[in-house]
Parts: sequence; structure tokens; C-alpha cells
Amino acid sequence: MPKTPPMWKAQGAMEYLATYGWALLMIAVTLSILVSLGVFNGSSLNANGCIAVSGYLCRGALYDHTTGNIIATLGQNTGSNWLTANFVFVPAGTAFVAGLPAVSFYSPQANAILTGSGGLPSGIGQAYLYLSATGPVNAGTPISGSIYAYYTFYYYSAGSLQIHSAYTEVGALNLKAA
Repeated sequence: MPKTPPMWKAQGAMEYLATYGWALLMIAVTLSILVSLGVFNGSSLNANGCIAVSGYLCRGALYDHTTGNIIATLGQNTGSNWLTANFVFVPAGTAFVAGLPAVSFYSPQANAILTGSGGLPSGIGQAYLYLSATGPVNAGTPISGSIYAYYTFYYYSAGSLQIHSAYTEVGALNLKAA
């Protein structure tokens, strides 16, 4: 019986490593993508969450059963410093008129950041807010909706300072009353 030359054994070993190496590389890439998407994140199992719109920050959203308020940290990175801002919680199912929620941004339920407090600067600006929900809800009841802002900012046009106002959605909320 003839012996197999050592060179052929090495070639077989290299083919084995190459075949399974590619398979392991694909598994590693797939796992890293899933981890970056947060599939294995334990907080995704939590009922409380705020999904911020691009350019905005919304985190730590909770429903405080004793006050009936939604507590959240909000921020913006739009490139414009906001002089004033009124934030309001818009419950799911609220009617919209001309693309804006049919709610009052100046009601007692709104939460304002005023010029005197420095407004809300772009990038580093964050505000810890108490937004009124639709009233006390029973424990375990889901609360969903969005946070909207009505804000003013300045810009220069034709060499003069202009003040402009705008509305925007900051984030979508899915909370569960505790």
C-alpha cells in the first residue's frame, strides 16, 4: 500500500481550514450585526422605551404613576440652538390637522424650556422633562404616543437676524404604567 506524501496531507488540512474558516467568519459577522442592532440587549424586553427621531435624543422615559407624568430626558442635535421650546406628549390616536397634532403646546400639560434657562443648545443640550400623560392610568396599562416640540431658533438671512418657529416630532413612546 503506497504512503500518502506529506504535501498532500498539508493541502487537505489547508482546504479544511479554508472551508470552515469562511463559515466561522460569516457566523462572527452575523453575530456582530445582531449585537449592534440590540437583538441581545436585555432592555429590549423592557416595556418602557422611547425611540428618538434622527437628530434628537429621547432616553430614560418612565411613567410616574403617583403624578401621572411621563419623565424623559430629551435633547436635539439639529445644528440650531433652540431659544425656546415647548414639549408635549401626544397620545396615540390623537387627530392631526395639516400634519400637526391637534393639541395645545401652551396647555398645562406642555413642558417649556425658556430663553432664561439657556434654551436647548444643539448637540450638548439635554432637558429632563415632566410631560403630562392623559391622566392617571392603571398599573400594567400601556401608554403610547409621541413627544412633539414647538421651538424657536434664530438664523441670518440677507445679513439680518431672523427668528423662526417650527414643530417637530422628537420621539415615539411605548410605556407601561407600573
